[in-house]
Amino acid sequence: MLFPLLLLMGIAIYLFFRDVSNLVILARIPAPEFARNMYIQLPPSILSDIVRYNLAGMLWFVSGILFLRFMWFHKTTTQRAYIGCFYVMGALFEISQLSERVTGTFDVLDLLFMGIGAFVEGLLYTFFVKRRIT
Repeated sequence: MLFPLLLLMGIAIYLFFRDVSNLVILARIPAPEFARNMYIQLPPSILSDIVRYNLAGMLWFVSGILFLRFMWFHKTTTQRAYIGCFYVMGALFEISQLSERVTGTFDVLDLLFMGIGAFVEGLLYTFFVKRRIT
């Protein structure tokens, strides 16, 4: 059960490397005091920008895929249908951020990293799990 770990890693990226005081969800729900003091300033670089802005979304996306695989492990047709819908929903959510109605900022790198995460997860699933089942 790897999906909770990836989910927590994505949350940790937000807590440690992002300024959580300006998150939209925290406008309605106040952040705990400890979350305001955990911010670590990374030196400016392409890698630190990827960690700060794109890696958390990829980890959350892969966590969702793993959760769906876990829920429908022995029902591969159902599993594929739910994961396919999850792919579409993730892409639509990111693309919908182009609109001013949806909060957040559209980033092509978010889509790229979500795709990379899904591709690597699919390869690992095929190599380690699917081959052993058949």
